[in-house]
Amino acid sequence: MTYKEQYLQSLSIKPPAPTGAMPHTFAGTFYELLPETADTFPTVLSGGTMEILSGYTLTCQPMDCRMLLYTRDGGGRIRMRTRSYTLEPGSLLYMDCSVSTYIIEPTHFPWRYSLFLVKGDLFSRLENLVPFETLLLHPLPPYSPVLRALNQLLIGSPGACLYNKLTDADLLHHIVTGLFMEAYKMESTDTRYPPFLAEIRNYLDASLAEPFRLDDLEERYHMSKYRICHEFSAAFGVPPLKYLNRKRLEAAANLLLTTDKKVHEISLEVGFENTNHFISLFKRETGTTPQAYRDAKRG
Repeated sequence: MTYKEQYLQSLSIKPPAPTGAMPHTFAGTFYELLPETADTFPTVLSGGTMEILSGYTLTCQPMDCRMLLYTRDGGGRIRMRTRSYTLEPGSLLYMDCSVSTYIIEPTHFPWRYSLFLVKGDLFSRLENLVPFETLLLHPLPPYSPVLRALNQLLIGSPGACLYNKLTDADLLHHIVTGLFMEAYKMESTDTRYPPFLAEIRNYLDASLAEPFRLDDLEERYHMSKYRICHEFSAAFGVPPLKYLNRKRLEAAANLLLTTDKKVHEISLEVGFENTNHFISLFKRETGTTPQAYRDAKRG
């Protein structure tokens, strides 16, 4: 029995799906599998971005796969055993679908979400390293590298060629390892830096579009900006401004892939007032211009 046949057999909908809506649309497009990679690499079984416009309940029997479900707009709820979890915009659900029957219900319409059903030994190995129990529901910042990798996975191809499968495997590795690192707050055991440096890093992560001045940090922490730069570089490998610019460029790359905003609009949104400066930094970091990056990734 193929994966698609297993999935359709495991799923029931109440009340019956609206006219024109097939049960498998919840899972997106079914991918063609490549025997050489399907049992050895992280593999996408089905996926895509979908919308649910009306209320119905989906009941799914256990299947040997994992689910990645990112809510973009609207919202839903997932029930498993005696517990219920709210799927809010900006949250990523990672779940072991083999444990028990689960029920998914839209709650806010239209519910627009990106979903991937995946399999591979990587997932069980990672789950054994952390206190994981059936599912993980974690909010992703708008500029999260996990979200950027998820968006890149969305624009890939479901075709059964080696390039596609290796690309998918690489992105799935980044998504799940990044998610676990964020959710379980993993830090290097060798980390030996003062709390104020972590505070500065968190501030930069959350304030990409805000004006940044080293003098402000100097006043806030009552130490010279030169010492701040030196200690921040020792802890994180780059000085504060370079760290901030890298984060801004990551955010810009995400917007280039997920929106149709013009380059100068994206430049302003991520904190660069000078578009030419933004383009220059982006090219230096990625080897290509923002527009060329967008064109290449979108194919």
